[in-house]
Amino acid sequence: MNDRRALWRVAIVVAIAQLGFATVIPLLPLHLTERLGASVKLVGLVVATFALVETFFKTAWGGLADRLGRKPVMVVGLVLSAVAPLVMTVLRAPILFVPLRLVDGMGSAALWPAAAAAVADVTTPDRRATGMGLLNVAFLAGVAGGPSLGLFVAGFAGDTRAGFYLASGLLLLAAMLSLTLVLKDHGLLDPPGGYRGNVRATYLSAMAESFQASPQLFSLYLVAFVQMFGVGMLVPIAAIYAKQVVGLSEHAIGAVFLVVVAAVAVATILTGKLADRAGKPAVVKIGMICGALGMWLIPISSRLGGLILAGLLLGIGYALVFPAWLALVSEMAPPGRLGLAIGASETVQGLGIVLGPLLGGFLWDAAGPRAPFLASAAAITVGAILAVATLRLR
Repeated sequence: MNDRRALWRVAIVVAIAQLGFATVIPLLPLHLTERLGASVKLVGLVVATFALVETFFKTAWGGLADRLGRKPVMVVGLVLSAVAPLVMTVLRAPILFVPLRLVDGMGSAALWPAAAAAVADVTTPDRRATGMGLLNVAFLAGVAGGPSLGLFVAGFAGDTRAGFYLASGLLLLAAMLSLTLVLKDHGLLDPPGGYRGNVRATYLSAMAESFQASPQLFSLYLVAFVQMFGVGMLVPIAAIYAKQVVGLSEHAIGAVFLVVVAAVAVATILTGKLADRAGKPAVVKIGMICGALGMWLIPISSRLGGLILAGLLLGIGYALVFPAWLALVSEMAPPGRLGLAIGASETVQGLGIVLGPLLGGFLWDAAGPRAPFLASAAAITVGAILAVATLRLR
């Protein structure tokens, strides 16, 4: 089977799975507070538990994908996550959602490293960024559609639990679809012989060996952490800044968000092919520079037009960087450790998103509304400089 069909099948599985994951995002806080009477602090703990577990387990699942194959990891992870929304419908004690989201986060962590490794398995280096771009479009489609779908179903049924049933069904469908496609295509998602590793060492020692074999891989991880740390600073304060400082309404804030998401989705379709043709290192450098310029523009913008331009630069920068950067990680991964390398890259980015908001909120209170944006712009600029220095020899 040609790689185009293989890519589309992996993308379909990811899109359906991500739709299921995203369906729960707006419903869970509503269910906990309105139906079960939970505090907002507990909601934050539930959300943070999922994020932290998902972040740290991506590396472990990536290593398992090298040992056991992409298919078993995807299927097991999706089944674990499919069970969680069903359990949500019967729990009555809000505190029990914390351990439940721990299991849910473990399942969610399995999907991306295995799927991205599967894309790398079925693409040659000259088409890998294109494949990663398609995978990112599938991810964004699920992220964009899931919350609205969940809210619509819950509103139509008059019960948030209806959205949980839908999420579980979508995740089970993704699990069955990936299993069916694998069997039908004679092991499509199982890694070929060159990628079936036997990683007996611990994951930390395995990654240390990988960095020794490819020092640039460590540099790429550092670039990713710095970039996502900078972006993460804005998570808790972006909407507050837009409303209180710039004076935008909720509708205008939503419009800016849609512009950014639309720019990323449209650009990602093209940037993967561009990276394969023009060179992945060059595209990563340009994307990082665009992101830095967009971030510097935000704190000096006082009108909607400036924020939209900044959002476009940020979105286009992300779209340029993501498929090319992930393709480079897959090419630098030592033989037999592709899944581990991709999983570790996701863990590094997740750590940036987890730690960044802590500094962003502190800077807002300590130094004023523009301070987090200036710090974020500085961090992303450092990431751009690191990227240029790291990739100058490729």
